[in-house]
Amino acid sequence: MRRSFHIFFLLLTAALLFAARPASPALAGVSVVFPPENSVSGARIIVGDVANVVAETPEDKALADLIGGVDLGPAPEPGAGLVLRRRQIELRLASTGAPIADVRWVVPETVTLTGPGQPAGRDMIKQVVMDYLSGAEPYVSGSFELLNVTSSTPPALPPGRVEYRFSPQNSSNPAYLTGTVFFTVDGRDAGRLRVSAQVELSLPSLVVTRDLPRGHVLSEVDLSESQVSYMQAKGALTEVGQALGQTLKIALRAGAPVRDRDLIRTSMVKKGEVVTIVAQSGGLKITALGQARQDGALGQTINVLNQDSKKTISAKVIGPSMVEVVF
Repeated sequence: MRRSFHIFFLLLTAALLFAARPASPALAGVSVVFPPENSVSGARIIVGDVANVVAETPEDKALADLIGGVDLGPAPEPGAGLVLRRRQIELRLASTGAPIADVRWVVPETVTLTGPGQPAGRDMIKQVVMDYLSGAEPYVSGSFELLNVTSSTPPALPPGRVEYRFSPQNSSNPAYLTGTVFFTVDGRDAGRLRVSAQVELSLPSLVVTRDLPRGHVLSEVDLSESQVSYMQAKGALTEVGQALGQTLKIALRAGAPVRDRDLIRTSMVKKGEVVTIVAQSGGLKITALGQARQDGALGQTINVLNQDSKKTISAKVIGPSMVEVVF
């Protein structure tokens, strides 16, 4: 009796296990495999664009084409990402009325999609402005720092080789830059962008090295060539020789730029004075004596009588009692 009960128990267990085992599904004629990551090329998410749709027989091609054309919704923004969960995909597929029960689906728990093309991001826009500043005046002559960049909404750039050109707007203040960026992708127009930038700009200027009073005659120890902010540099001289020997109209504090309007042109050559005439060409230097026909400050051009040739020439005052022939 006990043996019979044991056999009955084993048979019952086997029957229950067999009943609990799921039946093997019939092979579907179409399979759809979603990779966990993909990109979207258009404005909508189409199954055939983001999944591998395979018709296992020629008779199944019509169903494969139908499933491949199912629209799952709007694509993410250019360059942005969108995560779809398996349940979301199933609900969207069911809502289309497509015969999804006849398809074998392989869908991961999440599918990450990237929007079409590439956005003109902040780093790209900043690089556009930097490239312009690095090759344009007055930025090339001085030193600059790009403080900030603002822009309108960047265009969505399609995949390909991106090139850009910056067209600045005329401005009297190069510390504030505005203009338009024109983009091309593989040689084709791909949009434009309005850009504004704030630039910290310094320019070479002549400054005084110490506090100097009004009426002071400038010497080499009083002057230095330096970089000062754009606003300070406006109208400033740039070379020591431009102010050497001149008299200050106003007092200047150490580090202040020297402007032509701040100087009284001190005559370095007096009318009738004998001067040295210098003529230079390449490495050859010739000197002669002459007589000034008029007073002249540093850098001014005056008439001088050459005592050897007895001809009057034009010469620039380059120092006390010294002029250089102007060719």
